[in-house]
Parts: sequence; C-alpha cells; structure tokens
Amino acid sequence: MSSQAPVDYETRTEMTAALSESGLKESADRLGYLQRLADEDPDEEPIAIPSLRHLTSFLIDERHLGQPDIGVSSDGLALAQWRVTGNGILAMEFLDSGLIRFAGASGPGSQDGESLRVSGTLPRTKALQAIQSLLS
Repeated sequence: MSSQAPVDYETRTEMTAALSESGLKESADRLGYLQRLADEDPDEEPIAIPSLRHLTSFLIDERHLGQPDIGVSSDGLALAQWRVTGNGILAMEFLDSGLIRFAGASGPGSQDGESLRVSGTLPRTKALQAIQSLLS
C-alpha cells in the first residue's frame, strides 16, 4: 500500500548521482565507498539494487531527516541510521519489496525519564507515521 513508488533508477551510479544532485553528497560518497569495498573484497556484500533504489528514493524524498549513517546488512540490504530526539536513535532497513523494517528509541524523555520506542515492518507512508513521535 505504499503511496510513493521509487524512481526507477537502473544503476548504482545513477542512484549515487541522484543523491549528490539532491544535496545528499555525504550519503552519495558513503554509497560509493560501500560499492568500492564490495568490488574489491569478495567477502563484502554489495547493496542489492532494489533495496538501494528504495533507500535512494526515501533519502531524496525525506531530506528533512538529514544525512544518515549508511551501511549494508549481511543479506545485501541497505541500512540507514539517524540520531533523533534526546540522543535517541532510529534505524531502518530497506527491503527489496519496498517495505521498511525499522526500530527506534528516543533518549530519556522529560516524562519520568521514559524513552519512546517504536519498531515494525511497514510500507513507507505507514513507517513514517510510526516514527513521527521520535522526530519531534
């Protein structure tokens, strides 16, 4: 039920260029580095094109989240991680299907020192709704 289909980038180079042109040069540079690492080391997993396509589209559309730390899972899925409210953390894994697996926690909140926690696997729009409390 995702309302936003990713732009149909074909190659890693196109995706890296799109990020750079969108003002996300740090993310583009990191993806370039991860790709070179995968090219040079057979033990390093390259990011799967469908997962990378979803990550690229997400980062461009959701620039307000800022530049994440980017990595790759042992399954070749794109990972992104941001610092959020109160020194909390938000991590997202971009599945080939377009779903986003996410988990996040705020730092100790002002209400009794409790932190907000959220996790799940949802389409982009619903994932963004679910993490909203961590972003304010």
